[in-house]
Amino acid sequence: MNQFVFVESNTTGTGRLAVERLLAQGEQVTFITHQPEKYPFLVGNKAPGLKVLKVETNDAAAVEACVDGLVREGKVAALLTFSTFYVPTVAAIAARHGLRYLQPRAAQACHNKHEARALLRAAGLPGPEFHVIASEAEAAQLAQTVRFPCVVKPPAESGSTGVRRVDTPEELLAHFRSLHSRAANERGQSLHGEVLVESFLEGPEFSVETMTLADGTTHVLGVTQKYLSAPPYFVEMGHDFPADLPPERRRALEEAVLAGLAAVGFDFGPAHTEIRFTPAGPVIIEINPRLAGGMIPELVRLSTGVDLLSAMLDQMLGRPVDLTHTRQDVACIRFITSERPGVLARVEGQDEASRLGTVRQVAVDKAAGTRLRPPESATDRLGYVIASGPERGQVLGDAARALSLLRVEQAAPSAPA
Repeated sequence: MNQFVFVESNTTGTGRLAVERLLAQGEQVTFITHQPEKYPFLVGNKAPGLKVLKVETNDAAAVEACVDGLVREGKVAALLTFSTFYVPTVAAIAARHGLRYLQPRAAQACHNKHEARALLRAAGLPGPEFHVIASEAEAAQLAQTVRFPCVVKPPAESGSTGVRRVDTPEELLAHFRSLHSRAANERGQSLHGEVLVESFLEGPEFSVETMTLADGTTHVLGVTQKYLSAPPYFVEMGHDFPADLPPERRRALEEAVLAGLAAVGFDFGPAHTEIRFTPAGPVIIEINPRLAGGMIPELVRLSTGVDLLSAMLDQMLGRPVDLTHTRQDVACIRFITSERPGVLARVEGQDEASRLGTVRQVAVDKAAGTRLRPPESATDRLGYVIASGPERGQVLGDAARALSLLRVEQAAPSAPA
C-alpha cells in the first residue's frame, strides 16, 4: 500500500477521480485541507484508506510540519495537489523530502504569470506586452499609454477568475480597482494588490497537453481546441480534442510550447499550456503545471486511449509510463451555463441528452439553490456534456444537440416579506 498525500485539490474532475481511483486500488490517501467541507467526495466518505487532516494550508510552514510528521510516521510515496494555488508549496516540500515533483523554481514561475512572462521573454519567445501595477497612480498612468483593447487579470488565479478584456481607460481603471481591492483569492490566500495588464492577443485559442518524464523527455499528447465565452470574459465553454488543425499549424503550436517549458525549467509531470495562434504565430498565454481542468484528461483518454491521470500517478511512484496512442477518435466537451441570473432549481433533459449516439456523459455539478449568472469564470459552469467517436462531425453535432436538450430551470423568486 502506498500513501499519497494530497494538499488540497480541485473540487471535481481529476482531483475527485484521483482520490476515488486510489482508494479503489487499495492505496492510502491522506488529504490535507483547511476546508474539508469544500469537497463533496470527502464528505461522508468512510473508505478505510482515507484520512482527512484539517490544516491551515495557506500557511506553508503548517503544511510542511504536517508532512514532516507523516514522513516520520511512515513512508510517504507521493505528495501532490490538483489545485493551482498549492503547486509552489507542494513543490518546495517535495524537494525537501526527495519526492518526485516539479522543481520549485519552475513551479513558482508557472504559478505567477508575470514571472513566467519574464522568463519566456528572456528566452526570446514572443509574447504580449505586459505590465504589473499595484497602485492607483500606476493604473492611471498606464491607462493613458497602453494600447487598447488589453487584458486585465490577477497574476495568479485559475478558471479565468478576474480575467477581463477592457477597451477604454475607464474600463481599465474600474477593473484594476476591483482586483486591487481583493484581500484574498477564492482559497483564502492573501493578495497584495498586484494586477497584470497584457496586450490583447488576436487569434484562436488552444492548449497543448504534455507530460515530462523523469528523464527530462517531454511528450506531447495533443492539441486541444477551445471555445470561449463572449467578451469581455474568457470562460472556456467547450473543448475539442484533438484540435482540427493542418499539420504545420499543429507542429508550430507544439514547438512553441516545448520551447516555453524549457524556458521556465519545467522538468517533471503534466503541463497544460494555453496558447493563441496570432497573425504573427503561436504565443503562449500561460503554463499550468498540472493536468488540465475542464475534463480535458478525459477527452485525451477517450480520443487516444492514454490515461493521463494514471500516467501521472505511476510516474510519481517511479513506475514505467506508457503514453502510446491506442486509438484515434475525436472527443469534445460542452459546458452547461445559465443565460440569465437567478437561482438554480434543476437541469432538465439529462436522460434525453444521454441517449444521443456518441454522448458518453451528461453531468450536473451544481446543486439546487446555486446562484446563477451568465458565465464570468469557470465557477459559473453548471455541468457538461462529453461526446466521443471516430467521426468528428457526428461527435460535435451530438454534443451540440445534447446541450440544446438541457434546460436550466430557475427557482421562482421568493415572495416579498
